[in-house]
Amino acid sequence: MRSKLSTGTLFAIAAAVVVFAGGLLWARPAPTQQADMERVGSISVSGSSAIRVQPDRVVVAFGIETSGSTPGAARDLNASHARQVMEALRGMGIADKDMATASFTLQPEYDDWSNRQIIVGYWARNTIVVTLHDAAQLEDVLVTGLEAGANAVDGIEFSVTNLRELRDQARAQAVQAAMEKAAAMAEVANLTLGDVTSINENSWYSGYYAPSGRQWTNYQNVVQDLSNDGALTIEDGSIAVGQIVVRAEVSLTAEMGK
Repeated sequence: MRSKLSTGTLFAIAAAVVVFAGGLLWARPAPTQQADMERVGSISVSGSSAIRVQPDRVVVAFGIETSGSTPGAARDLNASHARQVMEALRGMGIADKDMATASFTLQPEYDDWSNRQIIVGYWARNTIVVTLHDAAQLEDVLVTGLEAGANAVDGIEFSVTNLRELRDQARAQAVQAAMEKAAAMAEVANLTLGDVTSINENSWYSGYYAPSGRQWTNYQNVVQDLSNDGALTIEDGSIAVGQIVVRAEVSLTAEMGK
């Protein structure tokens, strides 16, 4: 005669199956070699990366200086020259949104600057920043701006539109280089590389070509380093833009063990 299982027995069997299945599904993985290693200290290394690219954006700063017997005369003459420069650049296809005043100065001129009592006139200075989206326009823009009324080139900045992407790429390569260096050093010392405990970035992105020696900082883009082989040079009347370098440097510390 076939025996019947009670309801309580069926529930007990079902619960046991669930517990067993849960044990299979959620079994803790075997400890790794890193988890079992005996920590004996740490290692600190650095890594760097440099990505060379052709610039696709150039920012030029034109300086316009004028003088007059009164503040208004110096200002009006300066404004007239600035309009001429901007109008000439518009004729080259430069949009208004790509031209802006970075700084404007209006101050007296003294017969004796150490005394500053006798004013002999006034001078005004306007710095116009022009953004070019085609580096090939640089030479023509310089000539046009100077011929139209600008009397100085305060600075030339070379950059790229995907600077953020290149920074991230350079930073990742620098971290990878540091990790490879740490692993190689650990292997030579017959040790095991453990978890990374800290990472610091020491990157820098600065530098521009300023023939007049003046400083101009009222622009939005962070300037990148201009490499030696990418410096601004004049060859047979033309400008060789060359390459710019996006650099990244990191330092990291990782655990070491046996």
